[in-house]
Amino acid sequence: MERLHCIFSVCVMCGVLASVQRTSAFPTGSPVSACSDLMPVHIDGELQKGASPYMIILNDTVYGSAAIRVSITAVGPATKEFMAFMLQARNEAGSPQGNFGDVPVASKAMTCYKDGDTLTHTAAFIRQSMEVTWFPPANNVGKITITGSIALSKVKYWAVESAPVSGRGAQDASTIVRTSSGSGTVSHLSSACLILLTVFAKLANRF
Repeated sequence: MERLHCIFSVCVMCGVLASVQRTSAFPTGSPVSACSDLMPVHIDGELQKGASPYMIILNDTVYGSAAIRVSITAVGPATKEFMAFMLQARNEAGSPQGNFGDVPVASKAMTCYKDGDTLTHTAAFIRQSMEVTWFPPANNVGKITITGSIALSKVKYWAVESAPVSGRGAQDASTIVRTSSGSGTVSHLSSACLILLTVFAKLANRF
């Protein structure tokens, strides 16, 4: 009986130690030193190769004045929960854009370069999905993706990136250029017609 009690105690201690190892690297969120590459800074962490088990989905393909809802979820046959994350919305030049709001439980919008431009955790809270609101920039800055890292544990994390969203005015600008070019052509044709009509009128008066 005493031997069984000893084995049980050892198992409990192993579980506690595993839990501590899993959570100690990110108890209160990502540090500012991780703002540039958005990856965990603890030395025993390893970026996982292959497809990420996490997906970032936006509820729109273009951005403008309206907020965009961002969903982060674990996918695939071997669905994995996650406990830590650091995400930013960046344009193609790598510059953070917009800010986050309506953040879920045990998370916060921290400031790396601009107010609230980065989303991270505040506690080791196990989850398989979450939703957050992203408020895009007021002007069109080109394509933007939500990018960063999501960690399963202290030693396992994946790089993640959403599909890009485009500025709402991008297509409108090209349409204006084409319309302007077309209008110029019409204007030239109209001028030519007026000249021909004037010539014909003069010829008619001679007869």
